[in-house]
Amino acid sequence: MPNVNFEYKKALAQGDDAFAALVTEKVLELVPDAKASWTNYTLFVETTEANMRKIWSYFAKTYGMDNIDINQVGEEYAIDFI
Repeated sequence: MPNVNFEYKKALAQGDDAFAALVTEKVLELVPDAKASWTNYTLFVETTEANMRKIWSYFAKTYGMDNIDINQVGEEYAIDFI
């Protein structure tokens, strides 16, 4: 079972908006020039493949591989937190 850190547990407990804000903040810390937006609980990130690998690696370590789903949709990536 992945060890989800306290920061994320707290944001999840505070609700969807807090979680979305924290995740968006982390994405923009990792890749400042990325364009990130949420639609129906899915985070869409417009960035390069190399930058997406950075983001994927960070969230995989934070959430564990079984808890995120990333798919390329046109020029952007869709990230679902399961």
